[in-house]
Amino acid sequence: MAIGDNIVELRKKAGITSRDLAAAVGVTPATMSRYEHGKITVISNEMIGKIAEALAVQPEELVSGDPSYAWLCTDSKKKISSRKREEKKLLEGFYGLSPELQDAVRRICNTGLSK
Repeated sequence: MAIGDNIVELRKKAGITSRDLAAAVGVTPATMSRYEHGKITVISNEMIGKIAEALAVQPEELVSGDPSYAWLCTDSKKKISSRKREEKKLLEGFYGLSPELQDAVRRICNTGLSK
């Protein structure tokens, strides 16, 4: 299931409109619609966090089932310690990047995954 589908499902379960969710996370209703319909294919960690918070769910629940975001389920730095040494280095390096560079890495990864 794509993240947009998850947003719609969780939003409906929470009993709020797309317009209300957009206002809660600080985007336009048109942008929220693009998230929900998969027109925006890369959503920043920050926005995923805001949407998850507004829907009262964990970010992992929001992205679960979407192969493009599956690796974000390791977003918690607490989970880094349980990884292999090579994975730890990669994750620590990734989280040391600016949000803009993290988004660029995600776009590159998502492009490679969609082939």
